Amino acid sequence: MSEEIFEIVRLPITVATQSRRRLWERLAVRFPGAVAFLVRTVLRLPPTSRLRQSLFRRFTRQGVEALNRGDFETVFCSFYAPEVEFDPGPRFRALGMEETRGREERVRFQERWIAEWGEFRFEPAEVIDFNDGRVMIQGRVTGVGPSSGAPIDDEWASLFTLSAGWVDREEAFFDHAEALEAAGLSE
Repeated sequence: MSEEIFEIVRLPITVATQSRRRLWERLAVRFPGAVAFLVRTVLRLPPTSRLRQSLFRRFTRQGVEALNRGDFETVFCSFYAPEVEFDPGPRFRALGMEETRGREERVRFQERWIAEWGEFRFEPAEVIDFNDGRVMIQGRVTGVGPSSGAPIDDEWASLFTLSAGWVDREEAFFDHAEALEAAGLSE
């Protein structure tokens, strides 16, 4: 059996502070199967392809901007599989927030998080394309607690497993080193 070597590509990324749903996102919500087809097509390109890198940045930027503005329909209906698994990580499990399965449950988790912890902003710094069906976003999460007013500024990473063009599994981390270790890498 031959051993495959996967080329990992790291892409810097930023998101807009203010955004609104664009035409492409409206179409993605209406035709999520077309998005999955496009993602499957992009994944066939070599990881060093400029087109693949550009589209990965665009998908990531639009997804995080939609999440930041509370447009969960765009994020979770356009990119996530109907039976997506979400692991919130040990920090949230310790607070009683359990793993979820399904788009609707993933949306409920996000709504519960905002209700209990206030508005947060995800600020990605990097997208890592593992070229094996996994993608990681690393950055920071910032915000202010709703009742305490305490500022939050912490590391954040999400590891996504893609299948058939959909996010099939998402794992959240609040430590970049822990996220990379979970993905089989180190800093």
